[in-house]
Amino acid sequence: HPHANSTPARSQTSGSGTVQLSRPRFQITLVRNAGRETKVNRRTSAAMPGFLARSFLLMVLIASPAFAAKALLELPPGVSTHPDSRAPIEQLYAAYSRLAELGWSLDVIIQSQPPGTTYALPIIALRSPRNGPAAWFISGIHGEETAGPNALAAAIDDLAALGAQVPVVVLPLNNPHGYARNWRYLNMPVYSDSIDGNSVGDSSHLLPEPGQAGKSRAMAASSPEADAITRYVLAQSSLYPPRYSIDLHEDDLIDEGYVYSQGQLGAADPLAIEAVRVLRENDIPLKMDGQTRFGEAVDNGIIGPVTDSSIDELMSSDVVVFEGQLRQGPGARTVLVFETPARGAAFMQRKAAHLALIRRLASLIAAAEKQ
Repeated sequence: HPHANSTPARSQTSGSGTVQLSRPRFQITLVRNAGRETKVNRRTSAAMPGFLARSFLLMVLIASPAFAAKALLELPPGVSTHPDSRAPIEQLYAAYSRLAELGWSLDVIIQSQPPGTTYALPIIALRSPRNGPAAWFISGIHGEETAGPNALAAAIDDLAALGAQVPVVVLPLNNPHGYARNWRYLNMPVYSDSIDGNSVGDSSHLLPEPGQAGKSRAMAASSPEADAITRYVLAQSSLYPPRYSIDLHEDDLIDEGYVYSQGQLGAADPLAIEAVRVLRENDIPLKMDGQTRFGEAVDNGIIGPVTDSSIDELMSSDVVVFEGQLRQGPGARTVLVFETPARGAAFMQRKAAHLALIRRLASLIAAAEKQ
């Protein structure tokens, strides 16, 4: 299945960083793994005695939330982005960082450096100041699917407004190297029926084998990125338990799109039905019946829950296998995955459709949570 297609490999955990910006006074914390404080090395501090350098850096960060986010997300020189209509990757990070300026927490889940690359790029998440049952927005799992990450960058004000009413978690660019070089997976550029691609969203190491609840489908995560992202989902599910999960995808091998509804209501989920309406309003061709190219039944543009070992199946799962033990899973009520056709439609049209989805669903989620 295109959502998660991977071969199990050695699992590895990386350090993470968090910028927490609260008002009226900004609190900045850099953390590694289980809350241990990490050292900060900057050229601005290199020429000063240790105490003065640390004090200077802390004063700068407290004075400027924008600088705090920028310091954590500073990219290596010479990063280039695939030359098409997508925004340069630096612009995306700058747009996402605006939420940190509004008091959101910005987490660096892992510094991603797939085999064959020469530098690392951060996989980030942003959390609203308010926690509790949350709406999660995910995009950029596959690097060549560019409408979602660009639509989320254009929807910062909408996400901020939603976060003022409902707890929100955003994972906007889960495969930054894939986005920059137009590679679908960490290890290969395109989908293949015969070769497994390492997807950053692969969750097979956490999901129970069908019919064997105590056994996971894979012994280990297929990549450090998949390990770090799925661990992050489980860790944050305690503070921000997913009630809604929205995952933005595209597919350049189809001419008609569809909506996966992995949550408890399946094809009857009102938000899935509304999503079909939004896509049609935005002139996105949809497959309303028949089967997907994977043989899944389509009912009025919607596919009910499927077993695909994706991050979306993880978000909907009530039970996971973590370090050999059964534990409670995220168990989101609504889990929607949008597969819009990428060929035959201009980038700006696809981006506009994804932006319309974000805005309509954000509005409906806010209204539902008021009741």
